Amino acid sequence: MPLTVAEKICKQVDFYLSDSNLPYDKFLWTLHSNSADGWIPIETIANFKRMKFITEDLDTIVKALKENESEIYAIDEEGKNIKRKTEVVEQNQTDRSIYVKGLPLVDVDAKDPVVEIFKLQDRVDELFSEKAKILSIRFKKNKVRPYKLKGSAYIEFETPEDAKKVAELKDIEFDGQKLEIMYQPDYFKMKAEQYSSSNDTTPIPKRKYKFNAFRLQADNNKSGNKRKNNSGFAKTNNKKTKTNTEEKAADKE
Repeated sequence: MPLTVAEKICKQVDFYLSDSNLPYDKFLWTLHSNSADGWIPIETIANFKRMKFITEDLDTIVKALKENESEIYAIDEEGKNIKRKTEVVEQNQTDRSIYVKGLPLVDVDAKDPVVEIFKLQDRVDELFSEKAKILSIRFKKNKVRPYKLKGSAYIEFETPEDAKKVAELKDIEFDGQKLEIMYQPDYFKMKAEQYSSSNDTTPIPKRKYKFNAFRLQADNNKSGNKRKNNSGFAKTNNKKTKTNTEEKAADKE
């Protein structure tokens, strides 16, 4: 059953402030960590393209956020600012995700590729939300401009158990095409094995830098830099994690 506008608004804001997004979104993290008590202007979030795709009416957004309780966010009394209720916790996103292939290339020759991708995201969300609670959908794109869709995506669920359960489903179709679904760790392992056993001498591509607040915190702690703002973190293992070979090999797809 399709979500109402209010439900879409709340779900999107939950995502913005979630462990899956906030510590990896440089713009939002900067606002969150540099403001008093982590407050972020709702008007700023209302101006995001994804939110404007849902509605461009600020009052509608504020009303939805006020009337629907969330475990993730809290709103100030004036209804102008929003913040995360708890500190972020580093999660193993790979272990609770699946790889999906066979999605339509909706951005090819599209008048507005961004809108078409948003529509596709909603449809994919609606399909897989019937199986388990979804935390995020990230479409894979080509590594060269104009960065078109590759017809595949990583879908993150609430738990590894949910991801494994959905990965076992073999008869899911999208627009009449059967989808290829794998548990994401298994997919990374498969790609690494394919790469190592092939005659492909092309080096695994160097990954584009992606903001990671947990890594930034670990680097600051290691260097003893007290000037950096490390607020907003729950106690966690600050050991810097490196992108493994399996995940890098998956980028060669």
